[in-house]
Amino acid sequence: MNIARLRAALRPWLVPAKPVLDALGRWRRRIVYIRYGIEGIAMELRRTIDCSAILREYGATVGPATTIFGPLHIMNADRDFSNLTIGHDVYVGTDVLIDLADRVTIGDFVSIGMRSNLITSFDVGPGPLSERRPRKQGTIDIGNGSYFGTMVTILHGVTVGEEATVGAHCLIRKDIPARATMITEQARALETQPSESAGRPGSE
Repeated sequence: MNIARLRAALRPWLVPAKPVLDALGRWRRRIVYIRYGIEGIAMELRRTIDCSAILREYGATVGPATTIFGPLHIMNADRDFSNLTIGHDVYVGTDVLIDLADRVTIGDFVSIGMRSNLITSFDVGPGPLSERRPRKQGTIDIGNGSYFGTMVTILHGVTVGEEATVGAHCLIRKDIPARATMITEQARALETQPSESAGRPGSE
């Protein structure tokens, strides 16, 4: 019996058991929180498929019909995820990183591609470089209906206007106006080497 058939056969038994399994999961996470704090819960987000319920459970505001695929990487949360507000009908792809040193607000109908990064802080650490590069942080606000391609990075203090489009691999350091489109330079050939057969007698 393959996995799909096994799941179909077990579904009538698993659906009634879901509330019990969910309750057991909440109790287990409470123990994790007591032992490891919010960092322990952040680790749970890296091992789950749909992260919405855990985010709500620990202080984030997440609207209905929102899908947040794990693993989700939450950094610099302080006691809970209350710095995170996500609207309704939002899609967050897998492997996204969200820095909650400051507030992150994601509007309704937003789509964030996989492996994107929302970075609210800059900190070089306690070494000598800190004198020339002091710590900075700021909120990130993403307007309704915005779209981010894969591997987009938004830095601290940035506001993204409504219905903005941000192409794959963009690094955004300044505010984006509503309905603007941001893209990076696409790959291009600097030179083309001739093939080994070019110029040989009998070559076509």
